[in-house]
Amino acid sequence: MKLKINTKVIKALTPCTDRYKNWLKNYKDFNGDILDFLELDDITARDKIWVSVRVMPREIVEVFAIDCALAAAADAYAANAAYAANAAYAADAAEYAAYAAAAYADADAADAAYTAAAAAAYAAYERENQVDALIMLLNLTKGDK
Repeated sequence: MKLKINTKVIKALTPCTDRYKNWLKNYKDFNGDILDFLELDDITARDKIWVSVRVMPREIVEVFAIDCALAAAADAYAANAAYAANAAYAADAAEYAAYAAAAYADADAADAAYTAAAAAAYAAYERENQVDALIMLLNLTKGDK
């Protein structure tokens, strides 16, 4: 699949101002296919998904949506406190620092901060998995049209 991504395409999608500024700062002259775009370092996984689902053919977006739904269902089934805590390995050191700082002030606040950090870390981790799923899906369709 030869979907080109460049500044003209990004601008036509009308992203928010901050994200468009980030694009111009880092990739103003980028002109690559969707797979190259998905490998860029200075674009968040959330933004990669946002762009991808707007430029990919509907049938690929539908397969991707089904994959995301199945992953969410599997996560919901497996979700429990230990699972959420294990997902925290993806958290940044700053999130752990916030937990530690909160622990000195209030145990309940510390627990809430830790839970929020674990949830945020897992959400970021899952978005990265979704980008990987997009890459695999697009690689499977390389010979199409």
